Amino acid sequence: MSKSIILLASTIVAIATILTLSFADRSGHETLGGGQPPRGPDVVSWCAGGWGTQADMTLYGQEDGVNGYAFGTTSCNWGDMVADWYSGTNRVPVIAQTCYRVKDGRFEQIGTAWLKHSFCAVSEPGCGTCQATSCDTLGIGCADTYWAGLNANAVAPRSAINAFTGYYDYPFSIVPTGPSSMKGKLQIKTADISPSLNEDAIYFIEAQYVSPDDAEWNNQDNNASYKWIKFINETTPLGLSSTQVTQPAIYGWKFFDHEVDVQPVRVPDEGLLHMGTRVYDNGDGTWDYVYAVHNLNSDRSIGSFSIPLGECVEVSNLGFNDVDYHSGEILDDTDWEPTITATELSWESEAYEVNEWANAIRWGTTFTFWFTANQGPSSSELGLGLFKPGEISEFTHTSVGPICPADCEGDVNENGMVDVNDLLVLVAAWGTNDPQSDINNDGTVDITDILILMADWGCA
Repeated sequence: MSKSIILLASTIVAIATILTLSFADRSGHETLGGGQPPRGPDVVSWCAGGWGTQADMTLYGQEDGVNGYAFGTTSCNWGDMVADWYSGTNRVPVIAQTCYRVKDGRFEQIGTAWLKHSFCAVSEPGCGTCQATSCDTLGIGCADTYWAGLNANAVAPRSAINAFTGYYDYPFSIVPTGPSSMKGKLQIKTADISPSLNEDAIYFIEAQYVSPDDAEWNNQDNNASYKWIKFINETTPLGLSSTQVTQPAIYGWKFFDHEVDVQPVRVPDEGLLHMGTRVYDNGDGTWDYVYAVHNLNSDRSIGSFSIPLGECVEVSNLGFNDVDYHSGEILDDTDWEPTITATELSWESEAYEVNEWANAIRWGTTFTFWFTANQGPSSSELGLGLFKPGEISEFTHTSVGPICPADCEGDVNENGMVDVNDLLVLVAAWGTNDPQSDINNDGTVDITDILILMADWGCA
């Protein structure tokens, strides 16, 4: 059977499975004519930083080496029902603004803002066949734009929002504090964007809408979109691409470096993460490993991250990057400290039972981890510990990590794999005391050595 036929069959099975699961997820809702279930409201981030390649991103203030920005966003209702937009309630989306940088081969979050509590959907055209409605809902196929000036008034704390269910209490229990030019803004350290200090850096801004009824219809996994930008000086951004709709910014890392692996990771029975991985061969017997864990909408959040280590693995140059919360946000931002044992390298936050506002990898954030190892990459089960209590406390994701080489006894020609070439070498030495082929060191190349080699077949 040809590979193309196998791939086609696999694709058909995968599509059928996806469709089955999609329908099952919505089995509690009524169906449309012909048995097709409704999609419900589906609010996506249509534009980040303005339409097209423009950068509707305004600097509002500077303080202690930090710049305060806001950028424009546009939403679109891709669904087949109107989306709730009731001003002054908890039945209206909140809007997140975030900034990322790729530098020295690492994808890192460098800026975060409080959330815009939206109001009055104008149901404008621009993203579909708009069926306009009143201010209280966003019509099917309609857009709604907030310029930078509107998003600058960000008063909703991220800590108040459950991005998986879309629920939040309103009114909010805390408000942003600090100078009006800085409070709640997208705060970025000037040193992180200065062209003279970041000559080859790549930047992205990311917009994410969290919408209650969107989440109630299981449409919350496509709410983040990004745009590629640059900073032409220490204050001024310039747009370089259109918005990459429904793609979180971590996919921009992969776009510019095809060796980056980005995979969606589902928290069991809950939200969506993305795991980005990049390994660099330094050419001197060491490898640099970079892992970025992006939490799109998991409310349970990630409280620990671990990589298995073998006895032969030595690690150095450990690094970590997280989020700097500000403006009176109650979330802690204490850095995670690494722990190295004989079997793993790990980082973790304080436990939920000790501090429920500890610095977990919460929704709309990305933590980055890196280190150098003396062993190359092989398949590895990365550990992810859940921060908030639940039935499952941890799970794994298959990626790569530094692994000790396999002890392949049958590799008599020492080419790194036990295969037919080893068998030929052994047969040629049959009956002799050739030390290369006498695998069990009993003084004779015989059937025992053949059996050891065959038991090791394929080892690499």
